Amino acid sequence: MYFFEWLLFDGRATADYAKLSREAEKQKKNGEKLPPIRTTRKASEKTTDNMSLYSYSTIYIDVRTPNDEKRGIITLLAGSAGILIAWMLIGTLYYTGGDYIGLFTKDRPPLKIYEYLYIWIMPATSIATSFFYIKYVLPYLQLEAFTARRLIVRFNRITRKVYLLRPKHLGGVVALDWDTAEVCIDPNMSELDGVGGFVMLGWDKETNSVRDADGNLKDDFEITMVGKPTRNGSELLAFWEYIRRYMEEGPEAAPKPKKLIGKFPWPWRSFMAVWQLDSRFFKTPQLWIFVLVYSLLLPLITIHAIGHWISLLLCYEPKFPRVIEEAGIPPP
Repeated sequence: MYFFEWLLFDGRATADYAKLSREAEKQKKNGEKLPPIRTTRKASEKTTDNMSLYSYSTIYIDVRTPNDEKRGIITLLAGSAGILIAWMLIGTLYYTGGDYIGLFTKDRPPLKIYEYLYIWIMPATSIATSFFYIKYVLPYLQLEAFTARRLIVRFNRITRKVYLLRPKHLGGVVALDWDTAEVCIDPNMSELDGVGGFVMLGWDKETNSVRDADGNLKDDFEITMVGKPTRNGSELLAFWEYIRRYMEEGPEAAPKPKKLIGKFPWPWRSFMAVWQLDSRFFKTPQLWIFVLVYSLLLPLITIHAIGHWISLLLCYEPKFPRVIEEAGIPPP
């Protein structure tokens, strides 16, 4: 579910950028907030792809975002409610249709008062419920269904650009300058600080680094989250270092992963996304308690996995515009 991405984009319309900048600078001076680092600064001696890459080439890498797998529950709840409301609307109109026709025919006995109330109140209730659902519930359903199946961050080392592939209601497709990116990460973080962490990149308005898919400059700032949530601080730093070396030093410094993330929505991938336990939980006796708890919750996990899979099936596979797909490719 792209809830945090939606909040980041939706909040810009009412955000006072100047005020946010002043508060950020004040926090930095008071030591309440660490200043971001630049893309040229080394973060770790090690590198890892963190099993976060969709594709890899000598020109670019496509990386996932942290919330790609968080889906299914809203699809089950809001989707089921939508089906019931649609069924209620269709059924009401079908059964009251005959009564409406009867109002204009002479061979049918006149309707009683409660029948008049029924043929007007029931359709009105169904229509009002449908309107409420479309206006207030459907936007949340579109955070994980009827939208892009995934968000992709492309790092192109030839054009020195970072491309964000997002649906329009989450900000759309933008092109950002790699060299002006600010990395919100602490190189001295503890192992605990990196649990569930991800790389966050930001671009200020003053850098004039934000452009749309056609290359037109936008007077805006951007923030994006990159990578699968990590298990500790070392893994998070090593993952950022992998991306940094790929862009700064080339593929030789960040070799292709042994395995890339598949994009086809196989049902077992949905189950594994909900299950979440990897092989280390089975190899470490101290972690077997989690395996036991998950086994007891298997029926709920299965239902969640079904919702996850349905959510993927209801989404489309996004693609970058042609101009971005061909960016950095040498002419024949």
